[in-house]
Amino acid sequence: MSLNQRSLWHRTHQQEEILSATPTRLELVTEQTCDLELCTAETLRRTQQELQWYRQLYENTPVVYFSLDAMGIISSVNQFGANCLGYTPEKLINQPVFHLFDQSDQQRLSDAFIDILRAAPQSTVNYGEFRLNCPSSRIAWIKITLRILFGVNDTYKNSVILMVCEDITAHKQTECKLAEIALKQSQEAALAQFEEIEGLSRLKEEFLSTVSHELRTPLTNMKMAIQMLGIALHQEQNFLWEMAKPLTERSKAARYFEILDNECDREINLINNFLDLQRLDTSAKPWVLETIQVQQWLWRVVELFKARNPNFCKQNLHLSIAVNLPTIACDPFSLERILIELLTNACKFSPADAEITISAQLKGHNIQFQVINSGVEIPSSELPYIFNKFYRIPSNDPWKQGGTGLGLALVEKLTKHLGGTIEVASESNCTCFSLQLALSGQPRG
Repeated sequence: MSLNQRSLWHRTHQQEEILSATPTRLELVTEQTCDLELCTAETLRRTQQELQWYRQLYENTPVVYFSLDAMGIISSVNQFGANCLGYTPEKLINQPVFHLFDQSDQQRLSDAFIDILRAAPQSTVNYGEFRLNCPSSRIAWIKITLRILFGVNDTYKNSVILMVCEDITAHKQTECKLAEIALKQSQEAALAQFEEIEGLSRLKEEFLSTVSHELRTPLTNMKMAIQMLGIALHQEQNFLWEMAKPLTERSKAARYFEILDNECDREINLINNFLDLQRLDTSAKPWVLETIQVQQWLWRVVELFKARNPNFCKQNLHLSIAVNLPTIACDPFSLERILIELLTNACKFSPADAEITISAQLKGHNIQFQVINSGVEIPSSELPYIFNKFYRIPSNDPWKQGGTGLGLALVEKLTKHLGGTIEVASESNCTCFSLQLALSGQPRG
C-alpha cells in the first residue's frame, strides 16, 4: 500500500470512528436539563401549596382584615371579615372604609389615619373602639389596630395601611347591660331618696303647722291682754293722754307699757316671718295669680299702710306712678308683703317729716317698683349682706335696730318666687330699693 493510500484510509477510518462513537456530551446535557425541570416543578408546586395555605389562613382567620390605600380605599378584605360585615369581598373592594362606620365615629377614624401616616415606617398603633354601621353585620363594635407599610423611599405613594378589626360586640353588650343595671339601681336609689325627702318634707310641714299654732296662740293672747291693759289704764288714769307725751316726759308705767307692746309686736312679726320663710323654702305656699291694675292697687296699699301705722309712719309718703302702665299677673299678697316691708324699713330709718317716695314705672319688658327714703345711708361695706337672715341695718340709735332681722330676707325670697329681682343702692344720704317684675313672668313654684 502506497503512502497516499494509507493516508486516505486513515482519514476515512477516523471519520467512521467519530461518526460511530456514542454522543456522550449530548446525552449528559439532556439528563441535567430534565433534573432541573423536575426540581423547579416540585419547588413551584410546594410554593403554590404554601401560598394556598396562607391564603386560606388569611381568608378564614376570625377577625376582619383590610388592606387600604392612604385615602382609606379598600384594596382587599378577607372572606371571614366580609361575611361578618354582611358583604361579599367584591362589594367592598374600591369602597371607602369610612362608610362602614357609624357617623359619630367617622371623623375619629379619619384622624387615626392621619396619625398613622405621620408615624414611623411599619408602626403599629391601637386606635381603640369604634361603632359599625352595616345593616347586615353580625358585629356592632370593633377594636381597631392600624399598621402602615410605606412604598419606595418611605413616601405615601404606593403605601399600604393594614387594618385589623377585632369583634368586641359581646364585651360592649356586657358593658351596656352593666350600665343598665347601674342606671336601674341609681334610679331606685334616687326614688328611695325622693320618697325619704318627701316624707321629711311632710314632717316639716306638720312641725311648722304645730309650731305656728303653739307660738302664735300665746302671743295673740298676750297682744290682746296688752290692749285690754291699755284700755283699763286709760279709763283709770287717762292713759292715752300720757302716751301722747314725748318719751322723756312719760311716766314709768307708760314707758313700760310701750316696751311691752312693741316687743310683743316684734315677736309676732319674727314668728310670722320665720314661718313664711320656711314655707317658701319648701314651696308649700299656694300661689294665687290675679291681674293687677298697678295705679289703683299701689295707691290702696300705701293708704292702707298709713292707716295701720299712724304713730309709726311720721314721714311724708309720695306716690309717683307712670301713666298708662300695663297690667301684670301676680300674686297680690306676696307683692303687697314686699312693699309693706320696704315701707316699714323706710319709715324706721328715716327722720320724722322726711319724704319717702314710692314709684312705679315701665322699664323695658319689666315694671319697676321703687321705695326711696332720705336721711339714711347704708355703708357700701354692708350692702352685700343687706338681704341675709337676721341682718340689721347699722344705726346710731339702738331703738331703730329692734327689727326681726328677717324682713329683707323674706323680701328677697318672695321676689325670687315671683320671678323678679331686687336691688339696693345707697349714697348721698339716700337709700333706694328697686324691685323689677316681668310683665309676662310667672311666679316660681
